Amino acid sequence: MGRHSNGKNNYALSGGAVFALAAVVVLLGGLTWFLAARGGDGSGEAAPRTCVSGELELPVAATNETVARELIAAYQDSAPVVRDYCVNPEYTASLTDAAVYLAPDTAVTQQRLAQAHRTAAVAEPAAAYADMVGLAGGDEPSEDVPLDKVRFPADTPESSAITAAALADSDAPAVAALTNQRLDASADFDASGGDYLATSELNAPAGLSFRPLAASVVYAAIPLSSGDAVDENQSRAGQDFARFAAERFKEAGSGAPEQPVVAEEVWAAALPNAPLPAALPASEQPLDTLFLLDTSDAMAPYIQPAKDAVSAVAREVGAAGRQVALWNYSSPLTPGVTQGYRPNVDMTPDAAQVQAAVQRFLTGGVPLTREAVEAAAASMNGPGRIVVITTGTADAGDDAAFRSAVQAAPAGTVIAVVHVGQGQQDAALASVASSSRQADTGEALAAAVAAAAGVQG
Repeated sequence: MGRHSNGKNNYALSGGAVFALAAVVVLLGGLTWFLAARGGDGSGEAAPRTCVSGELELPVAATNETVARELIAAYQDSAPVVRDYCVNPEYTASLTDAAVYLAPDTAVTQQRLAQAHRTAAVAEPAAAYADMVGLAGGDEPSEDVPLDKVRFPADTPESSAITAAALADSDAPAVAALTNQRLDASADFDASGGDYLATSELNAPAGLSFRPLAASVVYAAIPLSSGDAVDENQSRAGQDFARFAAERFKEAGSGAPEQPVVAEEVWAAALPNAPLPAALPASEQPLDTLFLLDTSDAMAPYIQPAKDAVSAVAREVGAAGRQVALWNYSSPLTPGVTQGYRPNVDMTPDAAQVQAAVQRFLTGGVPLTREAVEAAAASMNGPGRIVVITTGTADAGDDAAFRSAVQAAPAGTVIAVVHVGQGQQDAALASVASSSRQADTGEALAAAVAAAAGVQG
């Protein structure tokens, strides 16, 4: 039987088919956009960098190569472009050739930069990496491992220095252990004798049991100024690397313990074949000593132990045939007085003058520590020691200018810092000191001042 036309196109799509076709088109369009956003080929790789100025090598030096290589890889993955250069970070063992340096922000690090004729491009380098220190051994280290059972590898000096400081009662035995119980490298460690290795979570050798201590090595990313081996573009890229590393560290929030304050002679003793800092005397015998005592309000809970410590140590320095002097400092409390420090006793062989003067001090105001330290350094006429007993710094400013002023002191001037209480420590002051100690009790204060002045106490 014949078929009759109904007046409609027999090839027209139904309403459901039209909807399905539209959905397919939308899905294809979304997929196309997604692939384009990921580089256009579905591989998941980042879009190619635009290098108008070409490629730029960024040499990165570090005191710990493992830390450097991890940060280099992370920075490379971010596809960095600086000044239209595609930046390619690479590890270098030469600090002279580096555009950025990964190292703890200490006076020893500053000295190593100076020895390499390099200068930091920023005054306050930011933290970039934290590595928890601890002990490793053939069996699980206990919580009371004696110092003489620990070996300290020179190829990881940061963790060695912090571990020694954590286990020792004072700086002297820490230095002795680092010197007498040294290994050239972690690979030389033999756990069969029941000894333990000072190491870190990152560097602990495979096969050993690791127990962390409540301390970390904190590496700063220090961008370096341009020079003979590093041009301006590399220096700028180094600053970008430091920014990236600092932001990555901050965002990660590692939760690792903080890096403790470690005396500079302990840092120095951990370095492989490194000389002591230039400011540190070869002998720890007493020198002509200026005691610079913080008498601000913050010192009030500690003022009597501080007075007694200065009195006792001044007597010891005098008995060793050296001269002593005494200044105190805080913000001016007398109308018309603008100077925040007061020279009380000039250099004298008569320690009794210092003993009498120190007992008359009262407290008040805030600690203008940098002004006082700069003035004390400028007052030195030859080799001698300034023992700074401080609760903190209320007049912080240009760190580089402060360091420059203090380092202009006569050759042989040594600054030893005793930080009292829980106030924030002045990192710039610590960086120009040969030693930096913490004291929170009267007994600890007496021992710290004695050690800072090079006497037994």
